[in-house]
Amino acid sequence: MEVRVLASAIPMEQLTDSQKKAVFHVDGPLLVLAGPGSGKTRVITTRIAALINSGVRPYNICAITFTNKAAEEMRERVAAFGAAGGVHISTFHSLCVRILRAYAEQAGVKPNFSIYDEREQLGCMKEAIKACEIDTTNFAPARMLEGVSRLKNDLETPESVAEYADDYFTKNLARIYARYQKILANNNALDFDDLLVKTAFLLRDRADIRIELSNRFKYLLVDEYQDTNHAQYQIAKGLALEHGNICATGDPDQSIYGWRGADIGNILAFENDWPNALVVKLEENFRSTPNILELADVLISVNMKRKQKLLVPARERGSEVVIASFSDEAAEAEAVAERAEKFAEEGGNLNEFAVFYRVNSMSRIVEEAFVRRQIPYQIVRGLEFYARKEIRDMLGYLKLAVNPNDDVAFMRAVNTHPRGIGKTTLDRVAAYASGKGVAMYGAAQQPGGIDSIGKGAQAKLTAFANMIDGFRKDIDGPVAPLMKRVFEASGLSA
Repeated sequence: MEVRVLASAIPMEQLTDSQKKAVFHVDGPLLVLAGPGSGKTRVITTRIAALINSGVRPYNICAITFTNKAAEEMRERVAAFGAAGGVHISTFHSLCVRILRAYAEQAGVKPNFSIYDEREQLGCMKEAIKACEIDTTNFAPARMLEGVSRLKNDLETPESVAEYADDYFTKNLARIYARYQKILANNNALDFDDLLVKTAFLLRDRADIRIELSNRFKYLLVDEYQDTNHAQYQIAKGLALEHGNICATGDPDQSIYGWRGADIGNILAFENDWPNALVVKLEENFRSTPNILELADVLISVNMKRKQKLLVPARERGSEVVIASFSDEAAEAEAVAERAEKFAEEGGNLNEFAVFYRVNSMSRIVEEAFVRRQIPYQIVRGLEFYARKEIRDMLGYLKLAVNPNDDVAFMRAVNTHPRGIGKTTLDRVAAYASGKGVAMYGAAQQPGGIDSIGKGAQAKLTAFANMIDGFRKDIDGPVAPLMKRVFEASGLSA
């Protein structure tokens, strides 16, 4: 086998003994228990480089993490070794999108499916509850969406829930779940959980595809394994089932996503799933002072579900940790503001002063305390890029161009610019489309069949449909020129 030597050498002198053990392990399952600040990302990226240097083709390596930011950081670090080309580095959801578009027919979806964000999912859920004629007092859309998400994370289908449902709430949840899925299917859309569920079922039911993907991804690396839910666990296990070359990196002590379906049992059971696994503990901490680590160890040591490890500080002792308790949140906020004020009076730069809180709703009372003392502050909480109106509007046009069955995208696009198509007209288009079993875009293409709409409105619908038809001709070309056309032709530039 030809061994590829990377442009940048692996920094042996920067690796601890335990890191080297994880980095240079090649074949077979590997569990890396990485304490906080132990150089986990360095180990993963350096391991990718080491695999390539050992003769593994970049094309056969797949690294999965949980956030786009983490994936991008990983790509940059791997690129620094000259190993970026061919290595697949992404989130679970991005990997699933790629798999589902490649094996759409086998997965029971169309390759041009839309992916609905939280707002679009909530709209579909409201429609599902209304269609089931269920009162939202006890079945609030947000709560139902959360319940369906948990069921999907556990790979429960509407049919499987209906089979065991034996109480009023669960029976209605099963009905709502089924209707919600029907609405998504009618729009040729998947939600984020569907990406995982469809992929997990594809790997479970189609051994030929599972083997094909295993041959493609012969070395699988999964970051933050303690935060995987059941669906993600099954996907990772399915991809590695043929060869067993799975490297799971994580720390049960850092599991924080149990509220959204993460199962700490996945990492705790890794050695049962893969009996011949090598277990490497990264216990050197390069981030925190001994003072912080000692206090953290006192807290985490009472956890029942954990893998025992000892964090060894690499830094010298720092300032002592101060723990303060208060009678209520108002007193706490005042104490924080007073501390900031004193820090500034003693010559401190407020740019070096930070206040962290668990949830955004807790910021208000802290802000009020700062305002009373006239302490300047900045809330680091901007609107997410894809949540901005102008971005959502552009995506509405692009989604509709790619997926004409997406009624949510149709409604978004048709309402982004005054074009003389009002609510009454759209309600009649929706009613006609529903009666004929077609998408709203399809109805808009032939508005002459909708007797309840006047000639003027029909002409405007035709103009809108023709504009989208024009965009559809370019969906297989470069994205930037198409976006420019949409921006100029749709009225978004006005």
